[in-house]
Amino acid sequence: MLLTKAYAKINIGLKVVGKDEKDGYHYVDMVTLPLELHDRIEIEKIPDNYDTILTCDDKSIPTDESNTVYKAVKAMKEKYGFKTKLRIHIHKNIPHCSGLGGGSADAAAVILGLNKILNLRATLEELCELGAQVGSDVPLCIINRPAHVLGKGEIIKPFKLKKGYYVLLCKPNKGLVTKDVYHQYDILNTKLNKDNLSLIKGLETDNFEEINSNYGNELEEAAISLNHDVEIIKEIIKKAGCDLVIMTGSGACVCGLSRNLKKLENLQSSLNKNKFDTEITKILY
Repeated sequence: MLLTKAYAKINIGLKVVGKDEKDGYHYVDMVTLPLELHDRIEIEKIPDNYDTILTCDDKSIPTDESNTVYKAVKAMKEKYGFKTKLRIHIHKNIPHCSGLGGGSADAAAVILGLNKILNLRATLEELCELGAQVGSDVPLCIINRPAHVLGKGEIIKPFKLKKGYYVLLCKPNKGLVTKDVYHQYDILNTKLNKDNLSLIKGLETDNFEEINSNYGNELEEAAISLNHDVEIIKEIIKKAGCDLVIMTGSGACVCGLSRNLKKLENLQSSLNKNKFDTEITKILY
């Protein structure tokens, strides 16, 4: 049996730069950072007289053909022609419908895991190409490094973060569906005067002024219009004095970044009293 980890990610810069009217997907300009927070995935070969089995300890997660892990296994079988039957179990830690990339991370971990357990000897580039067929964020999760992401998620430019942060994650009781948030964004068309290249430069040099001036998420207003708790949580975290406060991805999870772990722990207690789900983790770099 192979045990592997599927790492969450956050966006601290997200701009929408266009839309492909043919398929409805948006073109983005994002700055993403991987987190220590992860799901744990077990992959085990089983006898040929069984069908491949996918299970998850979070009953809210579907384990049918709609699951990205199922799609990843199917894509791997079609590409590499293996007939091995598998048991795959997801130990879920990354909140669902949160903008933390949990589904994509799980698919990426399974793609990497199958390459190892079945000795497929595929290159990272080949695995990323296959991952793009499963989901736009899967190649990014396969690479699992701080990155500037462009296009529909297929253009990934890793960079080096000079210094990390602790991250408090707080998710409203009600999640958000990516499709709904982008639809609302199309109506509101919120634009921020931010520069992701300057943001990356600030992260590479640990220039807080440059980071603070350029981080932002153009999907926030759309998400807040669908779930007001996003704004409430942002205000609570801001008042606590976190260095950076932002909703990640299409939401609904809000992130507070700080190098003061004690501050985040005190804030976590306050948010838990308000019955919001919280988690403290840190950026991997």
